[in-house]
Amino acid sequence: MTEIKNDYLVIGDLNAPVKIEVFLNYACPYCATFYDLVDNTLPKYFTEKKVALVVKHYDKPREMLLPGTLINANLDYSNSERTLEIISELFKNQATWDKYSSFEIKKYIEEKYNLKEEFSNIDRSLLITAEAIERNVKMVPTVFINELEFQYPREIFAKELVEIIDKELEKAEV
Repeated sequence: MTEIKNDYLVIGDLNAPVKIEVFLNYACPYCATFYDLVDNTLPKYFTEKKVALVVKHYDKPREMLLPGTLINANLDYSNSERTLEIISELFKNQATWDKYSSFEIKKYIEEKYNLKEEFSNIDRSLLITAEAIERNVKMVPTVFINELEFQYPREIFAKELVEIIDKELEKAEV
């Protein structure tokens, strides 16, 4: 099993037998679709300590993803529980803010979430970018479930996700 790097945002227990790592961008509509699975399909696995999800925001250099990069610069990773709640809300409301200008995004995140730019996020972003390059992540979302890789345009849906998790749990004899 690959060592988990850059585990700044984790849902569940990192000792769980199934580890899901997702490289995503908060402005990506396909990432929002995947994150809907996180909110609606995975909670029972988190509660049962069978799955850990590591969220890695990838500041991928694409114009349409720049709003996500601006959001990421302002998140408070020292308060991961609140940050994960904000991320979930941001994905649900993506259509509200993803076309805002840079100034409007900064104002939105400050007023709605009382967040300001966190300079430590620059280093975090560079580490995640280096990992994405090392692991040949070309698109978002890219999802790793233990050693299995799903890179967009290959999407994964709820039924398949549950089947894969259950197979991985079976392999781990859980």
